[in-house]
Amino acid sequence: MTFQPEPSAVPLERTRPARPFRAHGDPATASFQRTKAIWRLPSERVTLGVSTLVCVRLGAALESRGRHPSPSAQAELAAEVEEQGAALLELRPFAARRVRGIPSPEDEVSRITPILRRVAKASRCPISVVCWNAEAARKAVDLGASIIHDPTGLTYDKGMAAAVNESGAALVIGHMRGTPAQWSRLAPLTKLTETVRTEFRASLLRADKAGIERLRIVLDPGLEHGKRGYENFNLLRTMRRLGPPAQGLQATLAGRSFLVESIRASEEERAAGLAVAATLALQSGAHMLTVADYEAVRHVIRAVDRIYRLDDDQAALNELEPRMHRPAGL
Repeated sequence: MTFQPEPSAVPLERTRPARPFRAHGDPATASFQRTKAIWRLPSERVTLGVSTLVCVRLGAALESRGRHPSPSAQAELAAEVEEQGAALLELRPFAARRVRGIPSPEDEVSRITPILRRVAKASRCPISVVCWNAEAARKAVDLGASIIHDPTGLTYDKGMAAAVNESGAALVIGHMRGTPAQWSRLAPLTKLTETVRTEFRASLLRADKAGIERLRIVLDPGLEHGKRGYENFNLLRTMRRLGPPAQGLQATLAGRSFLVESIRASEEERAAGLAVAATLALQSGAHMLTVADYEAVRHVIRAVDRIYRLDDDQAALNELEPRMHRPAGL
């Protein structure tokens, strides 16, 4: 993760898209394409697209190990995954698929406060907090969060955009169809990618209206948030089509059941499903992955990032070659 001092101005529109890597076979399906972008946090900026950023969802990580996600356990794990190489940490006080209603601001604040106080002291990684309510977002930033992740795309709490802007935090805009209580009854979408792209555009306009700069925003398609199994894979294949060319993109894979065929899947099957999903997301342009286990995706990320580095090296050689063969004096 490359952090740089905050510049006075960073024009996002001038960031250069990475040239596509063309593997052997059909170039339409074998391309690796990821743009370069800048993501501005409260006191630093992150260059996206140089290497994949990994965010570890602490509660999901502990649950996958059979441990209760208490504040002390999450603080302990935060220090551990930072040492392993995680770039970001995520706290999610309520799992969306496990609640029938929307959590109240009071419930969110009461769940966030003890965990965030411990984790902020235990790790230097920027912390992202998943919030439904503006009041909870303000409290999270006061306690040390650098990023607010609104899974509803700034649609549920009309004061969320203003709260994020006033706090100076970075923002992850998620996408959600309906509410958790409605998901099992939603009909499939025939044009899912186009729908998500259109609704992201509306979310970005809401952020613009509140004064949130695009440099502070990353988009997350909200896998399983009102999407069926195959729809999630379609979104993973089309990440780069979901937002503007130089906008940061995140794929949240932590705790996603669509990665395996059965809840009784073995650890090997789960690891294979995660590796495939991570590769699809990174191939189609994701800059960040949110996972429960950093070690489970470490080798996949290294391999894909190597492909991008080789592609950048080849692009530089392609630009240099005509100059090397240019006649003297021209």
